[in-house]
Amino acid sequence: MANRLALALCLLIAPAGAQAADTGGYSPVAPGGTKPYLPIPSFRDMMMPDKPEQADEPQDDVAKAARPEAPVDPNADLAFGAFQRGLYQRAFEEAKKRAEANPPDRAAMTLLGELYANGYGVPRKPEEAVRWYQRAADAGDPRAMTTLALARLEGFGSKKDETAAVALLEKAGEKNEAEALYNLALIELERANAPQQAAAAARRMKRAADLGEAAAQYAYAVLLREGRGVEKDPSAATEWLRRAAEQDDVAALVEYAIALFKGTGTVSNEAEAARLFRRAADRGNAIAQNRLARLYAYGRGVDRDPVKAAAWHRLSAAQGLKDPWLEGFVGTLDEKDKAAADALTARWSERFGPIPRVSQAAMTSGGETTASSTKQ
Repeated sequence: MANRLALALCLLIAPAGAQAADTGGYSPVAPGGTKPYLPIPSFRDMMMPDKPEQADEPQDDVAKAARPEAPVDPNADLAFGAFQRGLYQRAFEEAKKRAEANPPDRAAMTLLGELYANGYGVPRKPEEAVRWYQRAADAGDPRAMTTLALARLEGFGSKKDETAAVALLEKAGEKNEAEALYNLALIELERANAPQQAAAAARRMKRAADLGEAAAQYAYAVLLREGRGVEKDPSAATEWLRRAAEQDDVAALVEYAIALFKGTGTVSNEAEAARLFRRAADRGNAIAQNRLARLYAYGRGVDRDPVKAAAWHRLSAAQGLKDPWLEGFVGTLDEKDKAAADALTARWSERFGPIPRVSQAAMTSGGETTASSTKQ
């Protein structure tokens, strides 16, 4: 199943044909116009929300078991400990014991659902995953309720059933499950056709944001910026972007960096903006790579470096984000600098793996918006 994504609300907020906010065309909703609900959450995210990301390691239990490990705490949760180390077969065996105990452990049942959903240590079986999520949800586990609801919304392992999904999200939301509140707010915004309905959705979104859900913090910032369900408040919007960016929400990193660069709702800080663009660029975000290329080309917030400008531009362009100005800039470099840029591009591109292409909106408007936001 997909990792959690930060999701923009642009399609819900702006009327059809309205000009998008100045984010370089960045609109991280799912391609093809699909509903912008959170994808089914990764259990790794559930169990380790504060753990920094690490490079992927081989998921071979035999190889991993041969590595030296810290002494095992006899009181530790063996199933989740094994899951965190990528020892999925061991995690499955321990979780199965706990799930079938009397009384059964609802968190272990949710973990079994995750293992079957992803094919970790067992064959991938969506129907079996949903069965375990259902058992955990019936036992009162709010995270299982949320995961099961999202499965119902997506038709994962079962037929699509938005009514049942909403009921599950409401039940989990009553237990202050932030991700459930966030998704409920998105559904309510999509359905809202009166100001009071939008206001109720905004209040629910703020509850999720207050509980620390990064996607909700980003979404609430968008609501504040656009004035949907709440009064427009650029300063408050930027503050919520900051909070989400602190959690490494990529969409928030990009938009908070733009706000810092322009001084929108905060004091302008080009050096900090450049740092945040670099964080998002290192995560493979095309808009951040484009912004960073322009900063290096102009020497704004960073020392001027045409070679790095060319390399970041090529990485962004490889994702389909057009920028005629940068293309012309790269064309002015001498052969030595172009060769150096080629070498940097090749080295950096190894981090990102297969490159996803950005939306058509980004490809057509990203370069022009970027130009307007970085020129002297």
